[in-house]
Amino acid sequence: MGLVNLKANEIIHRKGDKVETIEIVVKGKVSVAIDGEAITVEVGGILGAAEHPGKTYAFSYTSLEESAVFSYPYSSQDDLYKIVSSNPKISPILAAQTIKIIVASIDKYNEDYEKICAECEQIKQDALEYPVMAVSVGQEVEHFPEIENVKPPEKVSALSEWQESFYRTMASKEDILKKYCYGLSPEIANGIILYSIQALTYNAACRTELAEFYENMNKQISRFKSTMQLVRAKANDMKRNGTEGQANDIDIKDALNTILQYADADEKATANFKEIITEFKATPGRYDSSDESRALRRKVSQDYYTIYTSAFLRSLRDPMIPSEVMMFLMFGFVDEELAGLENTRQLYVLMKTYKPDPEGQVMTCYEWLKKVYNMEREPSRNEFDEDYFTALRTLKTSGDINEAQMEEMKIDPLERLKFEVKNLLALGNRMSFGRPSMYVPVFDAENVTRALDATYIDYKKIHDFYDYIRSVDYSVFCRGGLYSNVEINVPQVLLNEDVTPIMILMPNVGSRAAVWQEIEGKKRNTPARLIISIFNTETLDDILIRLCGEFRWEMCKTEQGVHWNDVTDPSLTSMYCDYLQFYKKNHSLSTDMKEKLKTQLQKFNNNYKNVFVSDYISYIKFEANASPRLNKIAREILFTFCPFSRELREKMADNPQYGELIKKFTAHNAGLARPLTNIMKRLQNEGIEIPEEMKTQYEFFKK
Repeated sequence: MGLVNLKANEIIHRKGDKVETIEIVVKGKVSVAIDGEAITVEVGGILGAAEHPGKTYAFSYTSLEESAVFSYPYSSQDDLYKIVSSNPKISPILAAQTIKIIVASIDKYNEDYEKICAECEQIKQDALEYPVMAVSVGQEVEHFPEIENVKPPEKVSALSEWQESFYRTMASKEDILKKYCYGLSPEIANGIILYSIQALTYNAACRTELAEFYENMNKQISRFKSTMQLVRAKANDMKRNGTEGQANDIDIKDALNTILQYADADEKATANFKEIITEFKATPGRYDSSDESRALRRKVSQDYYTIYTSAFLRSLRDPMIPSEVMMFLMFGFVDEELAGLENTRQLYVLMKTYKPDPEGQVMTCYEWLKKVYNMEREPSRNEFDEDYFTALRTLKTSGDINEAQMEEMKIDPLERLKFEVKNLLALGNRMSFGRPSMYVPVFDAENVTRALDATYIDYKKIHDFYDYIRSVDYSVFCRGGLYSNVEINVPQVLLNEDVTPIMILMPNVGSRAAVWQEIEGKKRNTPARLIISIFNTETLDDILIRLCGEFRWEMCKTEQGVHWNDVTDPSLTSMYCDYLQFYKKNHSLSTDMKEKLKTQLQKFNNNYKNVFVSDYISYIKFEANASPRLNKIAREILFTFCPFSRELREKMADNPQYGELIKKFTAHNAGLARPLTNIMKRLQNEGIEIPEEMKTQYEFFKK
C-alpha cells in the first residue's frame, strides 16, 4: 500500500483479479477497460470505486503513460468514506474527476449500446445476403436457425434523465464548482464524491451486463459469423481481381477476424490471440524495454503458430484462399490497423503478383512447409542440430514414444509439419528478425523502416546475387566428390558439384539471414537451406555476402568432420584457426598487422568464424576489386580455398598481391585437371561417349 509508480502500459489490476485495494491517480493517465472498450481516468480519479471489495474486478486498469497511484486497502464500502475523508486537500479534484468519470462511463455505455444494435442490424442484413453470396463463391448454402432469435438488447438506464442531466451540467461547470462549491468544505466535496460513486457503480453494472449480452450473442451466432466472414472475404477477392495491381483500390477490413475464422483453431488459442493482438495494437510503447512490453511481445508469439498451422492446413484443401489469409501465411500480416493502410495495400499487391521461382530454389516459408507436408522434402534440423528422424529416436530413447509410434510419426505429414513449424518457422523467424528481444511474428508498421517494395525479396534478386557471387567466388556452392565407371575403365575421377542452396523467405520484416543447415541428412550433395526475411531492411548484397561466408565455414566443418580444426589436414577452417591462434608467432606479419588482428579478435570475442566471415566480406567486396584490405596470410588462405573466378584471375595476374598466388593456383589446378583430360582423350580415341559428370568437371576446371 502507499505510493506506486507505474511505467507506461503497466497493468494495475486485471479483470478477474480479486478486489483488495482502491487507488487514487496522482500522476499520468489510466485506462479502465472491459472487453477492449475503455475510458480514461486522469489525476484525481479513483480507480476501482465501482468494484465490489472481496469479489473480482469487472474491469482492467492499465497506465497509459508514466503514472503514479496511491493505493489503499479496500475490504468494505465503508473504506471509501475513510479514503475520501483522509484526503481533504485534494477533495475538490477528486470530486471533479469523479463527475467526469461518470459522464465518460455514461457516454461509453451509450456508444457500446449503439454499436451492438448496429451489429444486430448487420446480422439481419447478412442473413439476407448470405445465400446469394455463398452461391456466387461456389460454397454450399448452410442453414443457421440461431440467427433468427438475434435482437438488440433492452437499453437499461442506471440513471434517470434528470440525474444524467445533473452530472453532465456539473461536468460542464467544473471550474466554477471547484472554486465555489467543492472548495468550500471537504464535507461537501466528499458528499459529492460518495454520491457520484454510487451512481458510477450502477452505471458500471449496466456496462457489465451489456458486455455479457454481447459475449453471449457472439457465442450464439459464432458459426454464422465465421461462415459469413469467409464468404465475404472470398466475394471481396473476386471484386478486387478486377482492379488487381491498383493499390489505392484495395480496402481490407477486419482481417484478424477473417484469419481467425478461417484457421478455426482451438477456441482458447483463438480467443487469446485475438485479445493479445487487440492489446498489442493499442499499446503505444509495445517495443520499449519495460518488463510489461517484453511480456506483451512474448504473448503475441504464444498462440501465433497454432493459428498459423491451422490456417495452413485448411489452405491445402481450399482452391480459393482469402487474400487476408494468404497475406498472413506469406508475410505474417494479421491486422490492417497494425500494418497500416499503405502497407496493407502494398502487401496485397505483392501477394497477388507473387510468382514462384521456376527453378524451385527460392520459396516463401508457406511454399516450403507445403513441400515438407507433402513429403517432397525432409523436415529441417531442430535447435539441437538433430534432423527429424534423430529427434524421433531421441524421444523413443527417453520413453516419450514407443517403437510403433516412432514408425508412424516418420511418415505422418502432420507430425512432420509440426516439427518444421516448431523449429524452422518459429526459431528461424526469430533469428531472421534480427532483434531477438524485440521479436514479434506479426507484421507491424513500426518495424517497417524502408519502403516495402525496396526491401521485398523475390527469386530474381536471389538468383541475381547467386550469379554475382559465382562471378567472384566461383566455387562457393561446390561440393567435393568422386566419380567412377568400371564399364568404360574410369577408376576414379575427382568431382566438384555445384549445388545451389534453397533460400527460404521468412514471413517477417527483419535484418538478418542465416545458414539453417548446410546439407540434408548426411548426403554431401544435397542443397543447403538458407533463411532470410522476405522484407529485409539491410543492404541485400552485404547480407548475402556475409551469408556465403558463414556457409563456406559451416560447409567446410561438415566436410572435414572432427578434423575441421586439425592443421595436419589442411582446410579452410583448420588453416584459419591455426592462423588466428598463433598469429603472435607469425613472422610474416608486421607489428601493425598483429595489432590490427588483436583488435579484430577482441571485436568478435575471439570467435574465429566471425573473424573469417568479416575477412570474407572484405575479400569479396574489396580485394576482388583490387582494393587491398587483408594481410598476406589471410589473403593466401582465402585465395587457396575460395579462389577468384578465371575472369578475375586474368585481370589480377599483374597484381603484386595476387600474382604469385595465381601462378601457384594455376599450376595446382592444371595438375588436378591433367588426369581428367587424359581420360577424356582416351575415351574420345576409343569412340566412347564422355559421361556428363566428366564434362561438367572439365568445365569447372576451366573456370
